[in-house]
Amino acid sequence: MTLGEKLKTARQRKKLSQQELGKLANTHQKNISKYEQDLVVPSALTLKSIAEALEVTTDYLLGEEDFTVKDTTLMSHFQVVDKMPDEDKTAIMKILAAYIRDFKTRQAYAG
Repeated sequence: MTLGEKLKTARQRKKLSQQELGKLANTHQKNISKYEQDLVVPSALTLKSIAEALEVTTDYLLGEEDFTVKDTTLMSHFQVVDKMPDEDKTAIMKILAAYIRDFKTRQAYAG
């Protein structure tokens, strides 16, 4: 998926028009259109503003990965965890892994 395709998909997912996204990202609707058509690549600062408005990361927009964390609270928690010492991160990852395992088990028995 190209940068333009990801921008358009993320914008539509947020139910924003190009004009609304332009206002949120401090750029013109015509620029959003050009970005979505892959005619122009936004500057780093504009891309950051667009990503913030769409509640996605610049890594998502620029990378090959099609996954993004849509829950901004969850993303902010992950950012804090990322700054923690390795020992704390390991403890949190173990707890998270246990919750995920339990969730998958419940799903397997529910279906």
